[in-house]
Amino acid sequence: MKRSCLWILTLALGAAAPAVAADKAPAPDKGAAAAPVAKDPAKDPAKDTAKTDVGAADVQQYLAFFDKFAGYIDADQNDCDKMAKDLSAHLDANHALLLKAKAAHDAGKTLPETARQHIMSTAPKMAPGVQKCNSNEKVMAALQKIPR
Repeated sequence: MKRSCLWILTLALGAAAPAVAADKAPAPDKGAAAAPVAKDPAKDPAKDTAKTDVGAADVQQYLAFFDKFAGYIDADQNDCDKMAKDLSAHLDANHALLLKAKAAHDAGKTLPETARQHIMSTAPKMAPGVQKCNSNEKVMAALQKIPR
């Protein structure tokens, strides 16, 4: 029995791929008078890294990848072959990011909670496209490019 495309996306993107390797914070400028006041992390998912090892730049890069990924599924929901082509090209272009995310996940790193919430709130827009293209062999082949 074929696993559903939604299950694969949830597993691969919602659980396995989102953790990305940590960035080291830059050293503070010795000429600076005082440290800036921290912004509310709830307003910026990339800034909520206090409890994770994932750097803000990596979080932002992954969220941009995910949003574009979800956008292709939403925009191409009525043309599964186009969806397969767009997803394949997007996954190819971001292969290094996905490998970095997999390595970070394998090391036990996770995205900040606000980034996970962003992914979960964005994921429903993929549902119609996932349902329509769930059995398309080209889409399934494109998704196989996600490192496991």
